[in-house]
Amino acid sequence: MPKSLGLLAAVSMVLASTTAMADYPERAVTVMVPFIAGGGADVPARFLAAEMEKELGQTVIVTNVAGAGGTVGATQLSNAEADGYNLGFMPVGTTTTQPHLRGTSYGVDSFIPICMVASGPFYLVVDPASGISSWDDFAAKATGEGLTFTGAAPGSLAHVTSVALGAMLDTEIQYLPTKGGGDAVNELKGGRADATAWFSDYDVRFGLNALAIFAPERSELQPEVPTTGEFGHPSDIAVWMGLFAPAGTPDDVVARLDSACETAMATDGFKGNMEKANREIRHMNSADFTAFFREAFEANGELLRNAGLVKE
Repeated sequence: MPKSLGLLAAVSMVLASTTAMADYPERAVTVMVPFIAGGGADVPARFLAAEMEKELGQTVIVTNVAGAGGTVGATQLSNAEADGYNLGFMPVGTTTTQPHLRGTSYGVDSFIPICMVASGPFYLVVDPASGISSWDDFAAKATGEGLTFTGAAPGSLAHVTSVALGAMLDTEIQYLPTKGGGDAVNELKGGRADATAWFSDYDVRFGLNALAIFAPERSELQPEVPTTGEFGHPSDIAVWMGLFAPAGTPDDVVARLDSACETAMATDGFKGNMEKANREIRHMNSADFTAFFREAFEANGELLRNAGLVKE
């Protein structure tokens, strides 16, 4: 082939590729949540999807793939085509603790963080009918007859929280794993568990009572809830979550999604829905979220190893 024709073909391929990227997205985008519908990650994911589809000009479909602390869905996402049409909305536990505990096929290099969307401290919550109405009641039962803490699968941040509580009170707390936060609340309501960890919308969504917040300071959202530090047990356990794409997703697509996420989070619709749900917004762009994610992956791995939860 003459050099001129070869050059022309190469230029045509580049132009075709550029045009394809410029047209993204050309069809519906799927956002996978690795827990059941109605759970802690599902709610902000749907708020975000509703606003992002306006910005992207295409339908954004939220699907739920529950199982094994989010690892079933995360594994599927890590193996999905990296074309920008397969995304995941995942929390800290699924992305930074489960790989250390379960030896998952995915790890820190399996995803590209697009944007952080929410972050908020955990609250120690109980059902009003539980008979536990204060931290002192909780501590007395934990160190006396014993109690059961429930949450997502072993290795989730709820599980880590139960371990932290056991250390605070120098006792062993039984853990009842579920498929996700919604199921954990059902265990409380059914009397099969005594407590769980939840976000600041524990009251408006489920009518639960909070005994303490796992944070250095009281929250403006729930200012009446004392910190664990006020009872002599300082803590800082926060749950963050955000949008991820499979590794290998083109930079142009990542940039488009990053921008769309930022725009969506700035809308009155998203901010209003998050406020009604008592959820705390925290935005990070792709570059900042990537650095944060990698640091959290290493730090949480060390934490789990120090707690004896990782088999060497």
